[in-house]
Amino acid sequence: MDDGPPASPAPVPAQAATRAATALPPSLLEELVRLGPARSFPKGAVIVSEGEPALSMYVIQQGRLRVYVSDDEGREVELNVLGPGEYFGELMLDGQTRSASVVTLTPARLTMIVRADFERTLMQRPDIAFHVIQHLIQRVRALSRNVQGLVSKDVYGRVAHLFNELARDQGGLRVVPGPLSQQAIADRVGASRSMINRILQDLAAGGYVEVSRERIVLKKALPRHW
Repeated sequence: MDDGPPASPAPVPAQAATRAATALPPSLLEELVRLGPARSFPKGAVIVSEGEPALSMYVIQQGRLRVYVSDDEGREVELNVLGPGEYFGELMLDGQTRSASVVTLTPARLTMIVRADFERTLMQRPDIAFHVIQHLIQRVRALSRNVQGLVSKDVYGRVAHLFNELARDQGGLRVVPGPLSQQAIADRVGASRSMINRILQDLAAGGYVEVSRERIVLKKALPRHW
């Protein structure tokens, strides 16, 4: 590895850093959860599947969910991780099929809203409609940055940006909260698990990171190149 300034921001799939901007304000959240029944799901439950008819959307009351796409050979690329106050499935408004699959990472409680009820609410509540528009714009921008990054950056560059984007200050340390497995990292940056393993081992050997099951500590600025 070559030492240098921290890796410059490189596009990766939408991350938790944008969650505060995409979560519904409490007043709007309360309005939406009234529109449909709430249901609890265990960890590992597939809520929607790519390619199936899009008939409803979901508001997350509790839990974390993974959004991903896959090819015919079962290879997956993670697009996003969603949490409480966020929603998914709003693309049902175009009447087509699901563009991605969503699975629970933890036990979750979701409110399901059918298309007719959601459309009626959007007409009656322009503040909710405006939030949905902003939400979709942010997703388009994030996906555009991701495509640019996949084309222009190598795997290490995407990993470095992922860590820098997810890192939070905790007790004077820069910490990437977990759990974040090697496979989860690989899914987020479009790489193999073996490549991520090599990168993490090299970063740890160079004193850049400290990896545990619960978190990744960024001990010093990540190198520009690997």
